[in-house]
Amino acid sequence: MSKSARAAKPTLDSRFRFAEASFHGAPGGWTSLLTPATGIEDGEQYLLRLFKKTGSAIDTDLKNLIGRGLRRIRRVLSSRQAQEVLVSVIEVVEDDDEIGILMLDPGSPLRGNAQGNRGRQGQYLVSSGRLVFWRNMVRVARGLAYCHDAGIVHGSVSVHTIFSHGDDREDYRLGGYETCVHIADSGLAGAGNPGQPPHAISFRQDWADLGRTASDLLGVDAAQSPALLSIERRILERLKNPPQFQLYDGRAVLRELGEVVEELEKVGSSADAELVLHPSRQALQSDLAALTSGAIPASDVEAVLAFVERDLHAPTTRLAVSDRGIVRIVTDLAIYMIEIDDPKIGSIRDAHRRRPGDWSVYDASDLTHRIHLARNRSGSDDRVRWLGPAAKNWTELCGQGVKAVATNDSPIWYALILLEAFSLLREQFRFYPIEVLTGVKNDRGVVWVVPVADPDLDDRRANAGFKPAAESMARELSNDDGRANWTFSRSDTLGSDRERAPQLNFEGTEVVGGKKAYAFTTGDALVPDYCYLRPRRDSGFERAVRRRLQNIVAARSNVELLRALDDPAQVLMDDALREIATPGPVPAGMDQSKAAAWDAIREGQPINIVVGPPGVGKTYLISNLVKSILSLAPDARILIAAQNHDTLVHMEEELEKELRGRSHIVVRIERTQTDEKDSVMRGRSRDLLRLASPQGSAALMSSQIRQIKHALNPVDAGEQAAGDRVHRDTENLLVRSSDITLATTSSYVIEEMIADGDQFDWTIVEEAARANGAEMIGALLLGNRRLLIGDHKQLSPFDHLERKKMYDGARAAELLRDARTKLGAINDLPSEVDEALQHIGDDRDLLHDVLAISARMEEPFASIALREGEREKITGRVSRFVNTLLEQSRMHPAICQVVSNTFYGGELIPSDRAVQRMPAVVSHGVLPNSPVVVMNLPPLSKVDRPAFETRVGRSLRNDVEATVLLDALKQLRPIVADDGRLPTLAVLSPYKAQVDHLKRSIGRQIKQPAGTLQGFASPRADGNFVFTSDSFQGSEADVVLASLVRNNQLVGSRALGFMRNPQRVNVLMSRARHKLIIVSSLDFVEDAVDGVDPDRLGGELGFLITMVGELRRLSLISDTEQSARIVDLDSNGAVKL
Repeated sequence: MSKSARAAKPTLDSRFRFAEASFHGAPGGWTSLLTPATGIEDGEQYLLRLFKKTGSAIDTDLKNLIGRGLRRIRRVLSSRQAQEVLVSVIEVVEDDDEIGILMLDPGSPLRGNAQGNRGRQGQYLVSSGRLVFWRNMVRVARGLAYCHDAGIVHGSVSVHTIFSHGDDREDYRLGGYETCVHIADSGLAGAGNPGQPPHAISFRQDWADLGRTASDLLGVDAAQSPALLSIERRILERLKNPPQFQLYDGRAVLRELGEVVEELEKVGSSADAELVLHPSRQALQSDLAALTSGAIPASDVEAVLAFVERDLHAPTTRLAVSDRGIVRIVTDLAIYMIEIDDPKIGSIRDAHRRRPGDWSVYDASDLTHRIHLARNRSGSDDRVRWLGPAAKNWTELCGQGVKAVATNDSPIWYALILLEAFSLLREQFRFYPIEVLTGVKNDRGVVWVVPVADPDLDDRRANAGFKPAAESMARELSNDDGRANWTFSRSDTLGSDRERAPQLNFEGTEVVGGKKAYAFTTGDALVPDYCYLRPRRDSGFERAVRRRLQNIVAARSNVELLRALDDPAQVLMDDALREIATPGPVPAGMDQSKAAAWDAIREGQPINIVVGPPGVGKTYLISNLVKSILSLAPDARILIAAQNHDTLVHMEEELEKELRGRSHIVVRIERTQTDEKDSVMRGRSRDLLRLASPQGSAALMSSQIRQIKHALNPVDAGEQAAGDRVHRDTENLLVRSSDITLATTSSYVIEEMIADGDQFDWTIVEEAARANGAEMIGALLLGNRRLLIGDHKQLSPFDHLERKKMYDGARAAELLRDARTKLGAINDLPSEVDEALQHIGDDRDLLHDVLAISARMEEPFASIALREGEREKITGRVSRFVNTLLEQSRMHPAICQVVSNTFYGGELIPSDRAVQRMPAVVSHGVLPNSPVVVMNLPPLSKVDRPAFETRVGRSLRNDVEATVLLDALKQLRPIVADDGRLPTLAVLSPYKAQVDHLKRSIGRQIKQPAGTLQGFASPRADGNFVFTSDSFQGSEADVVLASLVRNNQLVGSRALGFMRNPQRVNVLMSRARHKLIIVSSLDFVEDAVDGVDPDRLGGELGFLITMVGELRRLSLISDTEQSARIVDLDSNGAVKL
């Protein structure tokens, strides 16, 4: 190692103490040395693979190759099982003379020295010596299978890439994958790839290489070869020549290796001492902190270790040693799995809390030795040296091993499974027992049904929190929207019937024979023996659930991600991940809160969370973050996910503006309903094919030119089909080659990328507060670094309040009753779902934990943000991983005051740009020029009028409010900007019936072809001006007119409807930039809240009193341009004089 004093970069010698001995890397490829080293700061044992720098562009190529390989393997190494059998690569290090791949010490390569080889072959002459060897081969095969499952071809399995600390230990680890190849890569056997052989590489070749390596190690062709059993010879031949025409994958290899081990097992067959151990990196990252149940954050390492040390020293601590050399320490609190690093040093591999009734203690014996918990490996070495003979040998603890305990799955994994299982199980309560009537006045195509009483079913429904079947059926049909949404079924199974289900349209009700009967029209011939009325199966819903379940299953072994999704404070981020595609310093011009968030993201946490209130510039932050990442790491890959496509469209536009002039590929995955021929991806495919096929191009064969021609200009159906295949291949290439991929959290592409082993440097989830844990886990699994950005005080996950009720003990018990049977009728669900439900059903304590976690997983973003807010209040320390943006540039300061004081405790402030902005609208007539105007109708309780509201299907309409809003619209005039840009205008209402009514009225006023309304432009440039308030989240307009609709004589939530939800009201109130016009009744809102909270003590509706109070307070300010104005109206909507 160089010790040059003039080096610009810190030398590797300043970080490591290198051993004298080194090993040459594999022959061929680029020359490298494998050198053991000890970290100077942490005392950890490492192995470095060192490459001499050439001082040319080759050095950059080498770093890019290594970096690409390491990014691919990151997701594989996120599995704890994979970490046990693969060499842990920490990071790429370098100084002015060398580039190094830093690995946790896996031992020496098996081709270390001739003396070791001779000793090994002598050991293998007896079957007991070969038993350890074959167990080690199982470890290597497991590691290779993990790579293959992620779509990674190793390409260089040999004695140079398998490491061990000694042939008598079961500790083989597979390495050499730093420059591995993914099956989606082009040029798989590219020249110059370090460690890659010159021959073709494949999954099959990897197994063949393993077979040749095993034969080499056993010395099968040596002069004194061991007398192998027939089963050993058979597996060697099978590995060296894998079958070509049958499935031969990791599962098959592991099964056959297990048979070899089993056969060889049949053939072969003091109290003052102190046990020394230390925590592994993985255990320290999250396991140990999780034992404290959130009382101690993972970042407070000393406090966590002190907690664990007290637990290990408890008088009831017991211990067992498995026949695989794994020690299990059981305390009253936890179970610790100890891996023997050295005969006298153990490391805590993982740990989890015990549950009452855990059987793990029953096969363990009393611990009669003291335990010393060192802080790291260096501390363990020092303690062993100090103890001398008093250091107890771990392998001597028990004379007889016991069966190893299976690794427990995280309760969070079970909770995510339960989220999706309950989504399906709820559907069983939408099956209504009915009787098809015969002999009724039968119009052609009309069928009449009546509900049938089923007391047992109604009891089950009551236990699950549902109304009786007849009542629920009547209510659901009263809200029917007239589509063919219904069908008959002969059974109440969740699976599909064998015969074709009829399509039914609900028409109405009549009394037939003294019973309320329901009429349906259908074009199908019906036999009157159906038993159940049910909604038609939603195939899109079921596909989405299956995709999410597959993603959850893929995340099963990623314990750190699962724990971070529940509470990031209990997970310590791997330092190596902080070096991946790190953004640069804070860009100039960012406000203080954005700068703090940027610094936190740059520092890195297991999951960074940014809370973004309305108008604070979340998209601006993300686009600048992406720009900074790609400027410093041009080969980085970024996944941006969101709950809806409109958000992704807006994000794509912003990224294209920010990255203009740069050669980055940005791909947005479109809706599955989008016609292929009309998709943006198809357009890009055409552009790429045109570029690839200039006339006379020598790079293309004639067959390829012909296929491209068919794709670009098909003349018949045959050419069209061939061209579609070319386009799909090209589109797949674009997705796999993209620098930035935008997809919804439930996109099919995310499932495919997980299955293919794709990995991104960053996953950024926009609108994260609108997604539950099951929806986010797939996207998060794909990212090495993860950022969630959203606002839990705006829209929440769909139906989350009703879904949370499912996790009540009695309701959950009813849903879980026969759950395995019910879900077993649905095709293509992962088998792990049934396994998980069985475990949950068999363990009441696990069920209790899982139900509590499931409720949090319905709103993980809100759960984390609120918990961190409480921690900040208690500890007085600023959160490390949750940051809130506080400066907004959208809303006029007066609008901002209403929103800030109502929903954000007054912390949201306007930027200088928002304060100094020139007006974009002027009012005429009776409409004030204030930025906030309330067109205030009287409450229904104080006027002589039957109603303001009219029910339309399952929605509501208010004609008086619509009239007031349209009159106000006529009094607005736009102020055109100097650049000619027209101000935008939006009309919002929470109720679809009101939106439809306003669309019909306003549609006649839109001027064509300009697509303007009263001189205002459409906010989305598509000619639409009227939206539901929920659908307008993430959007904005210069002027917003809002009709709240509700005005009745009820009280509480029943009176307020939409307005009882603070998140939805927040969205509606925060969309306007310059002017907000609200049409409602302030007295009605106050009366409805006072009816259930007369003393105004707060409660869930207290925010409405705050909001009305803010509007009244602002109306007292004399400065019209900085205030609110309340215009009182009569019951017909006319202004009171």
